Amino acid sequence: MMSLDEELAVLLAALGVVLEESEENERETQLRRRQEERNEREPRPRYAYGLHAEALAAEEEDGDTEIAALADLSLFQTSREHYGVFYRLDLTHGVPHLRVYMPEDEGALKMRCYLVRPAQDTPLHEWFIAAREHEGSPAYEEARDSAQQHLLFAAGELMKRLFWSGDIETMCFPDEVAVVRLA
Repeated sequence: MMSLDEELAVLLAALGVVLEESEENERETQLRRRQEERNEREPRPRYAYGLHAEALAAEEEDGDTEIAALADLSLFQTSREHYGVFYRLDLTHGVPHLRVYMPEDEGALKMRCYLVRPAQDTPLHEWFIAAREHEGSPAYEEARDSAQQHLLFAAGELMKRLFWSGDIETMCFPDEVAVVRLA
């Protein structure tokens, strides 16, 4: 998409008028081109949630569960038990990630967001990896995607129950999940 200045330059060039670019405009154009080239070389993640997400990703010892990574599968749900709460459930690098969004009276966003992931040493963390690595019959391969969606849904239900059984104010949750407030 061209800026208005670029469109004007194209129109004037068609009429034979050549505009001189100031050094500042030239620098801006070069910076924009470099940024576009960088974006083409390095695909950007679809989802990232501010400094908290970057800090959490940096804390990760195992790069398989980066927060900002593209999700293989995503499900969105509204809560039936908690007014105004909705969930986003992602399968990223074979590990389920549940984001819990809830209304907040204070702050600019008027919303809280928590990231819930299975703890490293729990079976929930390994379910999807084991299912993905299994090389089964053609019938199993055909049903794998459907099974993965159902498994993700079941994992999400478990992680939601574990999240709500914890204490949000003190950030104390069952050992089977790791919870971080993102916003």
